Amino acid sequence: MERMNKEIQKFLTEHVDATGWEIIPIKKGGSDRSFFRVSLPDQSSFIFMHYGTEVEENSCWVGINKFLAGIDVCVPQIIAQDSQLHFILLEDLGDIDLWSQRTLPWDSRREYYYQVLRQIRKLHAFDLTELPAGLQLAESYSAKLYHWEHDYFQENFVGAVCRLKLSPSYINDLQKELAGLIARLQKIEPSLIHRDFQSQNILLKNGRPVLIDFQGMRRGCLFYDLGSLICDPYVTFTADEQGELLKFYYELMKPVYSLDVFTSNFREAAAQRLMQALGAYGFLGLKKNKPDFLGHIDNGISNLLTAATNAKNLPKLRELADICVHKLAQNK
Repeated sequence: MERMNKEIQKFLTEHVDATGWEIIPIKKGGSDRSFFRVSLPDQSSFIFMHYGTEVEENSCWVGINKFLAGIDVCVPQIIAQDSQLHFILLEDLGDIDLWSQRTLPWDSRREYYYQVLRQIRKLHAFDLTELPAGLQLAESYSAKLYHWEHDYFQENFVGAVCRLKLSPSYINDLQKELAGLIARLQKIEPSLIHRDFQSQNILLKNGRPVLIDFQGMRRGCLFYDLGSLICDPYVTFTADEQGELLKFYYELMKPVYSLDVFTSNFREAAAQRLMQALGAYGFLGLKKNKPDFLGHIDNGISNLLTAATNAKNLPKLRELADICVHKLAQNK
């Protein structure tokens, strides 16, 4: 640890054009990355990031940052980096994220969401055949990865959080239903997606949204991103607000199919995303001893119940979500 502190001091001394700076830890997030605010005597500041090797996606961050900036998506500016030491120095975007605006009236938040959807549309619309050679991305969504998310949900949420033991016959029926979900999601034309497109990963600098935590960018289903944002367990939306955002993106996308088909795709992908999110809350909250994540479970399971109910083709998942809601209420 002492050696690492010396390396950090050396790196900052080389790249921060000032003396007397102070480095302050920022405790946030669920990955194996450490963030610090580097405050200078003139009141300016930078963000220093040290990323680990536990999560392979972290090594993709710099390349993806440069790619996104190149297609005019707002991302943090890189000041300096050391790939061997896993150090990155970034512009400081402040502490105001989209999540921090959640209690404001919808009329005060709507435009932020419109701006964010315009930003993500640039990524979703990018021609996959034009990807730069050498750009490192996370594993593309496939039947295997979708299935892994289902197992992650059942193990870390249904089992660990809700303490439910499903019968073999119920698991078999559920797996058949979810296999159908996977097949339908895979029929949707793939796009580049952020993969963790939610309110805490969107910072607001001078009223402009800036995307962060995009190291998991990969080929996948754009509706997964829309489900992440519009069914975000960290924020509560009314059905009308969700409908407004969906219609806004639908008009940006200008698809060749109807709004009904678009909405159906959204509901199914939202259910997929919410299963992953609930699995993550259980894993991080219980196994990684980060209990704050458990506080988002009630909203997450409520959103999953709504998505599965509206999706029409997911009756077993709807039933399971309903059982989980009642089980969590009993456990309180």
